[in-house]
Amino acid sequence: MFNHRLRIASSLLLAFIIVNIYVNFTGIKDAIADFQFPKINVGKLFSLNFNAPNNEVVEQLNNQGGEPVNFYQTTPVPTLPRRSPSIIMTKAGPTNIPDSSTPMPTVRNGFKPFPTNIKSTIKSTKTPRPTKTPKPTPTPKPPPITTDLRPGKTMMEIFQEVSKRMCFPPALLMAFQTKESGPFFKSTNPESVIKIYNTYGWWKTGAGNPCFGLGYHTQTGIVPPDSVSAGTRCRNAVGSPDDIGVMGIFQISQWEQDVSRKNTSATLPKNIDRRVLFDNALIFASITKNRAGTVPKDCNNWPDDVIKMVAEKHHGVCNYNYGNGNTGNYCTDILKLYKQYK
Repeated sequence: MFNHRLRIASSLLLAFIIVNIYVNFTGIKDAIADFQFPKINVGKLFSLNFNAPNNEVVEQLNNQGGEPVNFYQTTPVPTLPRRSPSIIMTKAGPTNIPDSSTPMPTVRNGFKPFPTNIKSTIKSTKTPRPTKTPKPTPTPKPPPITTDLRPGKTMMEIFQEVSKRMCFPPALLMAFQTKESGPFFKSTNPESVIKIYNTYGWWKTGAGNPCFGLGYHTQTGIVPPDSVSAGTRCRNAVGSPDDIGVMGIFQISQWEQDVSRKNTSATLPKNIDRRVLFDNALIFASITKNRAGTVPKDCNNWPDDVIKMVAEKHHGVCNYNYGNGNTGNYCTDILKLYKQYK
């Protein structure tokens, strides 16, 4: 019986030694470092009480304190988490391995999350080209005149209205009119007088005086038959054998009125007559531009040489001698008056 117990004790001791060696070599030592084996009373184990059953020995061991021991069950070895393997640095190894706490980018669906070869889809905008300086829009011409009363309350206003439609310097109109009919119509005429002779048909109604309004033929001095004062002599004949019907403030002939109609019909589509102040100035502007040939683009400023040229064509000659000491240079006179009114 003693030999039987001795074998049991030896087996237990050998088992403890094997377990201790296993723990040291498997890394479980740290996990079970706090594990305490029950205190075993070896004296009692080898006591003379040979009749004590095996479970009585177990009970005696449990009464010593500590965790209960079951010799019939194998104590399970606790599963421990694996330690992260240490990185062994070599001369050929990396020198900037990130720390374990640094999150690393993941690869999803086989594509790298941070591609470096993606071309930008944003197109650079083209530098805008400077736009051309817009040209000034030309002032539209006034609408056609269909009333018998023509625009303008003074002589200068009438010439300005003609300039809007014919692009002709108002100062040049005033210069020619002063030379041709200055004793009759001036800037000092009251508006009531201007209104009479600036209305179409005044020679038919008798509202005005044909002799004052230049409503007679200059060459014969006689009022034409379409006037209420037909046959009246306003002045002596100038001695010209041919009567071409010169009348009005710019001394326009019947032929000049007719030949310029293609240019004046847009302004006066209804009727026109050279005895009306506005009409006479419109006809004169049209035929004078035709005489100039290449018309200056500036509606308010004509060169001196052009003014002299059209003055000579209108009068016939520059130098004149009307008798009684009335001599001079028509072209130079017009240019002086133009600069005066300008």
